[in-house]
Amino acid sequence: MLDLPISIEKFVSNLLIWYEENKRDLPWRKNSDPYQIWISEIMLQQTQVATVIPFYETFLKAYPTLESLAQAKESDILSSWSGLGYYRRARNLHEAAQIVKNEFGGYFPKEYRKAIQLPGIGRYTAGAILSIAYGEPLPILDGNVSRFLTRYLCLQNETKTTGARKLWDLLARLVETPPIASQIADFNQALMEVGSLVCAPRHPHCERCPLQDSCGAYNAGLETTLPTSQQQKTLRESHYTVALVSHGDSYLFTQSWQDTFLHGFWEFPRVQGRPTRHTIDKFLEVHGLNFEIEGEGMVVNYRITSRKLTFHTLWMTLVSPPSSSQFAWTKPGVAGYPTSPYVNKILETLDV
Repeated sequence: MLDLPISIEKFVSNLLIWYEENKRDLPWRKNSDPYQIWISEIMLQQTQVATVIPFYETFLKAYPTLESLAQAKESDILSSWSGLGYYRRARNLHEAAQIVKNEFGGYFPKEYRKAIQLPGIGRYTAGAILSIAYGEPLPILDGNVSRFLTRYLCLQNETKTTGARKLWDLLARLVETPPIASQIADFNQALMEVGSLVCAPRHPHCERCPLQDSCGAYNAGLETTLPTSQQQKTLRESHYTVALVSHGDSYLFTQSWQDTFLHGFWEFPRVQGRPTRHTIDKFLEVHGLNFEIEGEGMVVNYRITSRKLTFHTLWMTLVSPPSSSQFAWTKPGVAGYPTSPYVNKILETLDV
């Protein structure tokens, strides 16, 4: 069982004094509206604060209330989310908003057991929303908090799983103590903030840390080596041939159902593989489209998590018009036709 090297009172006091003096002026910290905090926490999953801020502000203008989000079309939500990545977050958010509207009267549930059952809500996200919005004494453990506590407690020779379990157990005990329970919103945000601003992944700013004197890693000279780095995932590479077919100022698009990461988005017709004769023939097999090649376009690279995707674009003309309703002639950015960042990168090469 893990324990703090100093008293809880001193730990909390040092942390909260630092937080009050150094916390960032973030838009979702201006009030304790559960809906706005929920949106911010979902957007912040695997995404940097600086990237999230403009998306957050634009998204709330489009969907200022939970009811407006619940009633929106998924395609419109995906359009608003375009460029932020990890689109399953947007779909889960939409589905969860509908559940909250229909089953909880439009108010994000205060009870942990109900919140954790919503799509896209895990232990960390539930704890963050409920502690910040409602003052519920719940622990949170994201990457920033885990890194900070791993260093502070000088945890060595721990696997990712066992280390996380021990930290969750420690935090679950701490948040029940009076010094923390009464200030849970600020305490949890202070943990996240010190992990983000001070206890950085590669170059921690120990001289600015409010708990430097009692930090185990700092005192042992291990602040730059902990946590032990996990083995990097092997980068998977995939190649696709993309058909660029124009009609005036519109392009031929199709709705993608091939890949989880593009599910429901509109894109240029594509098939897997480099642009060989065999690959070109696959357009007829996959899409029912017969093309003639006019010329080569740009090669566009796109990175998503541990995948590197390369899109080889070819200008083509149709031998016969598309007969399926899965195709549409549309202009980029038209409402109801959300496109993924890789499509937007291709459009940039076309000066659209």
